[in-house]
Amino acid sequence: MKIGIIGHTGCGDYGHSLDQAFVDVEGAEIAALADPVEEGRLAALQRTGAKTGYARYAEMLENEKLDIVVLATHEISNHLAMVLAAAEQGVHVYAEKPLARTPAEVDTMVEACDKAGVLLIMAHPWRGRPEIQRQAIPMIRDGGIGEPRWARMYGFGGENGGDQWFIDLYPHFFDFLWQLFGEPSWCQAIITQDGRPAGPNDRKEGLFGMGTSAGNGIWAHYQFDGFNAEFESFAGDGIENPYRIDIHGTEGTLILPGPTQDGPDIYFHPHSNPRPFDDDRWEVLAHEQVSGGQKWINAHHRMAGSMMDLIEGREPEYELCHARTARRHIEMAMGAHLSHITGARVAFPLAETGNPFDSWAEEGRT
Repeated sequence: MKIGIIGHTGCGDYGHSLDQAFVDVEGAEIAALADPVEEGRLAALQRTGAKTGYARYAEMLENEKLDIVVLATHEISNHLAMVLAAAEQGVHVYAEKPLARTPAEVDTMVEACDKAGVLLIMAHPWRGRPEIQRQAIPMIRDGGIGEPRWARMYGFGGENGGDQWFIDLYPHFFDFLWQLFGEPSWCQAIITQDGRPAGPNDRKEGLFGMGTSAGNGIWAHYQFDGFNAEFESFAGDGIENPYRIDIHGTEGTLILPGPTQDGPDIYFHPHSNPRPFDDDRWEVLAHEQVSGGQKWINAHHRMAGSMMDLIEGREPEYELCHARTARRHIEMAMGAHLSHITGARVAFPLAETGNPFDSWAEEGRT
């Protein structure tokens, strides 16, 4: 299959090694690469072995007759335009997260891709990691920690703590919970600025073009038909970022540092409320013995092979995250925004498909 890559040096670059997603994957030919910055384009051509370089991704899509384009840039303000351009040319898309700024943008993407008959696949690395797909998820489903009761998700605590990464980093955890428990039924959240409830005047532009954000602290609770999941992220000194998900069951606890960090991948304790210190019952169940960066690339390669299998009508080795599911992860973040604004629990699916923060002040909400 002919593969193209869209990057933008200095503006989202090539995301989390997405330029390497199809490199050296059997059956994939890196045909072309687009980057408007010449220096970055030349370096990426060398890294990937792409045959042709373009300054404009639209020209690449028009000229190359690609099978798949990798939307690699981590800047998401232009993801919608890129996906629509690919769909217009009948090209399947493997996309860096976050996919879009709002559920409404994903709806537009999905409509265009469905009309063109092309796939839009999210590059969630846990989807391509056997430690998660073949060990952690089956263990939970098969009663390895007893009856699952609740999860606690820890977000980053540095200068960008709070809502800033909410549609970017934390859908890794949302997608994991979706695989296990399906759609959440409701969310209740509070967003803070320096410890007080955030208001419309605390709105700000989010990182990487992700739209309107607010506050520097967030706590959100999600209910999955009896299973409860809590998320928290608060700005702190940033010396250490916990960034993990703990899954507690009646007969054990799993801790998953996420999604592709250096070190072990799965920790297990036989109790639902393990002691935090002086306890030698903690066990490492899985550890891919490579760097965190290489874990990304290995996962991309597995997902790339599975995507090509899907396109060619074969059973994929790994179940991939399609755009419709990625939309619901974004909706989970927007649900937290809406819950904070209204001060109440909100049910899924949401009627609103935009970002509630965009109209917060205009509607006089406090």
